[in-house]
Order: sequence, then C-alpha cells, then structure tokens
Amino acid sequence: MIIDKSHFEKQIDTINQILWKKDFEVVPLQKMKLMNFKKEEVLQHYSLTFQNFPLVIEKSSNEIGISIFASEFFEVYYEVVNRDRTISAEKNSEILKKRKNFNAENNLETIEIFVDEFFHSLIYNYESFISNTMKQHYFVGVNDEVKILLNILKRYKNVLKDKTKQIDIFWSIRLDKNISDLILEMLIEFIEQRLNILTISTDNINFENTLTYVENDIASIEWNGSQQELCELILELEEKEWIAQIKTGDRRKIASSITKIFNLDKTKRRKNSNADNSFYQLLKGEYEDKIRKYPFMEKDNYEKKFNGIIACTKSQT
Repeated sequence: MIIDKSHFEKQIDTINQILWKKDFEVVPLQKMKLMNFKKEEVLQHYSLTFQNFPLVIEKSSNEIGISIFASEFFEVYYEVVNRDRTISAEKNSEILKKRKNFNAENNLETIEIFVDEFFHSLIYNYESFISNTMKQHYFVGVNDEVKILLNILKRYKNVLKDKTKQIDIFWSIRLDKNISDLILEMLIEFIEQRLNILTISTDNINFENTLTYVENDIASIEWNGSQQELCELILELEEKEWIAQIKTGDRRKIASSITKIFNLDKTKRRKNSNADNSFYQLLKGEYEDKIRKYPFMEKDNYEKKFNGIIACTKSQT
C-alpha cells in the first residue's frame, strides 16, 4: 500500500535527471493565461490539474512545451491560497512584466513542481482526486470507484504500449513520451494498489498475531521562522561555503532533504498545504540567462536574518 509520496522518490528523481540532461527541444506552449488572479479561478485550475486523473490522449512527442500559465501558476497560488491574500498591484505588475520576457527553456523546474504537487495530491488528498474525476463528463452516472479505476487502468496500459500515443498529463505543459510514460507507470502502480484495497477478500487469509514495525529514527527539527527565512539560511550557508554548492538538477533532492530535517508545519496556513513544494519553489528561485535569482530577498519589506554569517575558512590538509 502506498502511504507516502516518498514511495515514488526514485521515479521522480529519474524524471528530474531526464529534464536536466535536456535531450529534447524546449518550446513555449501557447495556452490561455490567467485572466485574473482571483482565488476562485486559481483553486478551480488547481482542482482540474492536480486533483483529477488525466485521460486525454495525444500524439507522442519528443519535445517539452511549457506555457507562461504553468510557470506563473504556483507563484500566484502561493499568494492567493497559501498566504490567503489578494495579489497586490505591485505583484500584478511584476507578473505581467515577466510574461514579456518568458523563456520556456529557463522554466524546466516548473515541471518538477507540477509532478511533485500532482503525486502529493494523489496520495494525501485522494478523496478529492476521485471525487473530481467522477464529476467529469465521461463518468456521468457512474458512482462505482472500482469500475472507474478499472476503466482508467485499461486506458493507461493501452497508451503505455502504443509508441505513437501518450497521455496529456498537464494541460499547461507538454511532456515528451518518455516522461509522460514514467508518470503513467506511477499512476498505474497507484491504481493497482488502490484496487487491491477495494477488492481484497479476507476469506482464507491467515492473519498473524505479530506486527513488523520499522521505526523511523529521523528526528525532525521544528522550524520557528518562515520558509523564506529557512531558504535564506541555506543560501547564506552555501554562499559562505559552509555547505557545498547545490548543483543544477539536485535542487529538488536538496529541498526534500531539508524539509525532512526541518519540520515546517508552523509555516503552513492550510492543513493540506504541500510545505515541501512551497519551500522548493523558494529554493529554486528564478533561473534567467543561466543566473539564479531569489526575488523574495530583493524586496524592500524582506529583512534578512542571516547575512551576518561569516565566511567559512577551509582548513588545509
């Protein structure tokens, strides 16, 4: 039974490594942009993208397409949902300005965020996931979860075998066949395990009286500051060479390791928020012209807490 997102850690890391090898063309994908930044519209798109089984079939692709919509979505989501506030005129102007200089190739990390959020939602918010899927026009009148999952499973397996087809995983991102199929394999595994739970019979099963339990001996540290402050700390330690430089392509893994060490529950405004993902968005910053920038630290209202850390004096051996 899959009870934690870490179950797919190896597959997600494989996807990230494929992205950073860049053995494909990256093109801008033309999709309708957010017309406004209202909470209702943002939540509706979140529901359609991250709380639904994707079923649309498209021709297989050997390129990656990223839309402006995808690149700015979580920035907006963080403001209007996680922080529960309206987009300021200044922020609105900042987002619109970025649209003029959008470069798809500089936004590959957007795919990492989408994949991570998708499986976080699937595992921890499955009730909303299956409920939204049932509401789609192709399942009108069908309220049997097993029948729906079997139908989806058959569709996924057929597409997986067909080299000319793939599932359109994210409306605002076009993946290549390789990555799309990796995601499909994870979805198939999840559905098969879910079906086992729904259809398993207890007849003729010998239940043992013993229970095997493996203790998780990783003690997390409760972080009392904001996610931005934790991110600043890591960046300062990196700049002052107290920690090794974070390599391109490893940023997702490093962010995941940090959020395992530091408990970020106090930074969450909503119970089901994905704190791991929101911290990763801060740590990845914005990648423009091979330079990584961190907009939150450049704002006038952000007061740095760790810029006084002295540089590390490396010992000579």
